[in-house]
Amino acid sequence: MKQKSFSFLLFVSFSACVLAQNKSFDSVISGLQKDQLFFEKVFIHTNKSEYNNDDTIWFKAYVSSNENKPSLKTTLLYVSLFSSYGEWIDTKNVFIHQGVGVGQFEIFDALESGEYVIQAHTNYMRNFGKENKFVTKIKIGKFTNRLGTSNKTMYDVQLFPEGGYLLENVKNSIAIKVLIDGEGSDFSGSIIDSKEKEITQFKNEHLGMGKSEFYYMNSENYQAIIHVNDTIITIDVPKANKEGMSLKIEDDFDKVNIQLQTNSLTLQAKEEDYFILFHQNNKLIDYADVVLKDTSKIELKLDKTNFYNGVNTVTIFKNKTPILERKFFVYKHNNKKNLELNEQTKEADSIVFILKMKNNLSPANLSVSVLSGKLNHLGNTNIESAFLLTPYLKGYIETPSYYFNEANKNRFKQIDLLMLTQGWTLYTASKYMDFLNPKYKFDFEIGYKLTGKLSPLASNSLVLISNKNEIIDKIFLNNKLDFTFKNLLIFQGDSVKVSFIKPNQELVKPKSVLFDTFTNVQQKLKGNVVKINHSFIKVKSDNALVQEDDVNMYQNKSTKLDTVNLSGKTISKSFLKKKKLVDKYKDINFDIGKYMPLEVDENYKQEHLLNYLSKKEGVTLKNWNGIEWYLAVGVGQEAILYVDGERITNERFNGLNIEMSEIESLMMQPIGRGNRAYQVFTTSNYQKGIVELYNNYVFNYGFNKSKKYYTPIYEFDFDSGSQEIDWKPIIKMDNLGEAYLKIEKQQQDYIFYIQGFTENGDLINEIIRFD
Repeated sequence: MKQKSFSFLLFVSFSACVLAQNKSFDSVISGLQKDQLFFEKVFIHTNKSEYNNDDTIWFKAYVSSNENKPSLKTTLLYVSLFSSYGEWIDTKNVFIHQGVGVGQFEIFDALESGEYVIQAHTNYMRNFGKENKFVTKIKIGKFTNRLGTSNKTMYDVQLFPEGGYLLENVKNSIAIKVLIDGEGSDFSGSIIDSKEKEITQFKNEHLGMGKSEFYYMNSENYQAIIHVNDTIITIDVPKANKEGMSLKIEDDFDKVNIQLQTNSLTLQAKEEDYFILFHQNNKLIDYADVVLKDTSKIELKLDKTNFYNGVNTVTIFKNKTPILERKFFVYKHNNKKNLELNEQTKEADSIVFILKMKNNLSPANLSVSVLSGKLNHLGNTNIESAFLLTPYLKGYIETPSYYFNEANKNRFKQIDLLMLTQGWTLYTASKYMDFLNPKYKFDFEIGYKLTGKLSPLASNSLVLISNKNEIIDKIFLNNKLDFTFKNLLIFQGDSVKVSFIKPNQELVKPKSVLFDTFTNVQQKLKGNVVKINHSFIKVKSDNALVQEDDVNMYQNKSTKLDTVNLSGKTISKSFLKKKKLVDKYKDINFDIGKYMPLEVDENYKQEHLLNYLSKKEGVTLKNWNGIEWYLAVGVGQEAILYVDGERITNERFNGLNIEMSEIESLMMQPIGRGNRAYQVFTTSNYQKGIVELYNNYVFNYGFNKSKKYYTPIYEFDFDSGSQEIDWKPIIKMDNLGEAYLKIEKQQQDYIFYIQGFTENGDLINEIIRFD
């Protein structure tokens, strides 16, 4: 393999080391380049960041490749809502087309006011670990207190040597991070030696992060003294290595300065092989050998234009084992598209705006949230933080959108602090390669599948028919009774029919069809949420968030606060479902509120009602002395049956012929001493006497249907972050870069919060205030 050269490096000085070409590192590079996986990223743009308790969370989802272009690989995105305690509330299966999709969460009064977490991921993203998920925070209801308040304040102080470790007899850089109950806190402090002499001072520079430099004397021990609130915390500074190399990065506007330094003991030791590698995850930028010669250091000044937009990484290897690593950030302004907004026409009740993109050469897909000019907080994340920052760092990042707000003048200095405090763990060479370029385990999901078994076999061709009697798909059975339809674009609540089809195109209804039931993330989570820790999103910087598929698992170093029991939304959702049924059927039966809804498994849809009641409810049809029929339950108890509000009398039981597929809702009420009453509500087709020749299979799991956004009634005198004016989730711009927005004329000043991307991978993150 031919080794690449550092053609883009501008050397400032070098006296201790030189960069050279050596084929001994090629095996590591070839291992990294082999079978490189596609990398997906997700961003969720919510219509606002603060909501009322009876509001709706509208959102647009963006799924991109590593180049920030719309991902065409995946059509299914899981978007989940959690409480700040880690309690799962709901998951939406969002249909993604050409990298975008829309959806909503309906909020209800039973939710407590507080902070909530939205997570999103594709199935394929799981190849890169449980951390690889989009995360953002929102607020619901009136909420002003800090998250995770408890009787006991939890302090978390961490020290991060630049590169990963300290080295004796050289000047080292170390970052300090201070958290209180998981949030960055103001602090000050100093480093003292074993004689309690102050060596250097430091202080909080941004969100509980700061840094300092000091010369580490050989055989010396140091401590960091941190003052936070009224508390003094003492922590040992990590012991320095006696041999090795130190790594320091200074970020300039258009250059990144890298310093590598060794000590005399390292040079006196036997010759070691050192290599330097530049990359972004599994995307290689450049690499070379580092040859040590004298006791000094090497300084490199690199042109940022040769790196990727966003987080880049430099890794130092010793004998093919990674020993040092440092991330640095490159922000390419030309990869962000700027917009301008102008008023086009004004009518009595609305204003039409024209939105133009400057220097646009590629079609763009945008979403626009139109908010009151009173608002200041516009979201915990944005598309730049989601695509350029968080996918490449470990753990939870506090307010990542901050670093992409041009109003924050020191944001690039502060983002370098973030690079320093993300931590790095020593890997073996093989594990490091697996970390950067993991093995393929999880597939792209491009639809749903329907599996089942039928009998007897009437034909080798089986078709799936929509409720509009259109053939959706056709498969060949090859004399087998098991069947699978794959990659179905099916939404929850859609119904389909299964039929044999003969060579002459004649349809033949199967006599028996048994469908397999889906397993889905919602059902899996409901059984897991019992005890939830306050530290759901308040964990150390080197730990992952709680994942949907493992709600109760936390990594060992997470900041654990008090554990509480939560009843969760399961009760609230069942209450809402019952309320909906009561509202629907109360005109048929005035006391329907006393009844409990019964879920009917799809495997029983072809059963007759009385057979179902016998198998699932233990209700049997019996005859009394050859005179009359009645329904019995248990020993000596009876069941009363109502169909569409009419009680079924004894003489009608034998002639009752209702299939479960013809029932819309089934409800039950205990009525004293073991007796029961059942309410059956049939479908409109049954009531009209329409006989279905084929049984419909209703998908309980599939893509969630997005609802049409409705513009809320704006309360002019209500000064709250939960107010919005409009939400435009799908705005498409062609090569001319223009789009029109019609907004109801409700007030004088607006905030247009605009997010999106182009087909070329350019990002749109714009806040436009319009008076």
